[in-house]
Amino acid sequence: MKRQDAKCRKSFIFLGVLAFPFLLAAFAWAAPKPVSYSRQILPMFQKECLPCHSGVAPASGYAMTARNLLLKGGRHGAAIVPGKGAQSSLIKYMTGELQPKMPPGRALDLDTIALVRRWIDEGAKVDSLAAAAPPPAAPDHRRKAPLSSAAATQQPAPVTALAYAPDGKTLAVGGYRAVRLLDPATGAVRRTLPGPADQVQALAWSSDGKFLAVAGGVPGQSGEVLVYEMLTAKSIRALSGHTEVVYAVAWKPGAMEVATGSLDKTVAIWDARTGKRQQTLKDHADAVFGVAYSPDGKLLATASGDRSAKLFDTASWKRLAALNAHEDAVTRAAFNHNGTLLATAGADKTVRIWKVEIGKMGNPQRKLDEGDTVNACAFSPDGSLLVWGAANRVVKVFNGDGTQRRQELKEPSDWVYAVAVAGDNQTVAAGTQDGKVLFWDVRAGKLLRAITLLPGGARIGVTQGDPK
Repeated sequence: MKRQDAKCRKSFIFLGVLAFPFLLAAFAWAAPKPVSYSRQILPMFQKECLPCHSGVAPASGYAMTARNLLLKGGRHGAAIVPGKGAQSSLIKYMTGELQPKMPPGRALDLDTIALVRRWIDEGAKVDSLAAAAPPPAAPDHRRKAPLSSAAATQQPAPVTALAYAPDGKTLAVGGYRAVRLLDPATGAVRRTLPGPADQVQALAWSSDGKFLAVAGGVPGQSGEVLVYEMLTAKSIRALSGHTEVVYAVAWKPGAMEVATGSLDKTVAIWDARTGKRQQTLKDHADAVFGVAYSPDGKLLATASGDRSAKLFDTASWKRLAALNAHEDAVTRAAFNHNGTLLATAGADKTVRIWKVEIGKMGNPQRKLDEGDTVNACAFSPDGSLLVWGAANRVVKVFNGDGTQRRQELKEPSDWVYAVAVAGDNQTVAAGTQDGKVLFWDVRAGKLLRAITLLPGGARIGVTQGDPK
């Protein structure tokens, strides 16, 4: 009996040794590969998160364009705790454990949330800030099914740029990968132009209205500016060369010259006819969020995250002035109608007005306080009004010299990212985080209409006198 037991034990040991390599192979096959940020996480972030959580004034102060920013979080504290997905507030907002549930207006599927959680559990490692190219799709010769109504009514993208055409008959509206050309009188969408690869960050018309420059790009990857010929509504040029998102674009009056400002800390000057870069200005120590030509084209103003605005001579490209009064990032710069005043807006919750006198611009004439980051500012075409929009959901209208507040427009239901004033010098337009374009009659002191733009050119919520 003992001999038989010993024989059985030897057989089991032999079988175990024989099976061991196969067991190892099975375990290796079953063990999941580490989550790839560039392949599995970043594409979802680019689609669902970065349109709001990037740029100079990201939602809730939370930028998601770099690993240190991803971990740091925003106004509500750290968003990611490496190795602890369940304790990370990013996951809690995605599941709705913390409110408001993210992304706004829709819910991520549980598999996607589980993948993000596993990425955090594995240490929240970032292999690359550039999304990996997807594998080529097999050709599909089947007839395409019509777009479903669910797909046609996706969450509205933030309206991050507005620009009236010189004749005032068209308002260009920048959203996610698209520019809508609106009839300002009715709010009707006349045409939709394809935009850059991600959120449209800035728009600029040529002074004759024949061309429109559209700026944007993919965070952490590249910047892009498309030049459209409006007669054919086709892109005739791509201004490529910035290594980061382009946040600002301006067209030189009476010329085929375009200036761009980027997260890569540079300002580029382009020949719009050839698409060639003529000049690169590396005078700022941080991202450039605003560029503006003076009405005579002799000066270029720039606004930067390094807390400064600067003036350059467009003939020699020498810096003429450094304006250092802001205490945080300068988000926009705008000249008045005759170039005698320059307005700069900032994340320090102020708008400052400077008298344009080269050699005498050490201090601004006025400092106008706001309750939150000022994302945009603009003068009316005749210089009689100065308008700005802020993250505290207000649009304010002052006299052009900033001496007196005319109106405070409180109808926006979310952050205001863009403002523009029509050629009648009394109609103000604003673009908001929740995808609305609002129009006010300043003289009458009333809201004219509010429009929510949807992907595909659709619109909802067209109301007269009440945006809600």
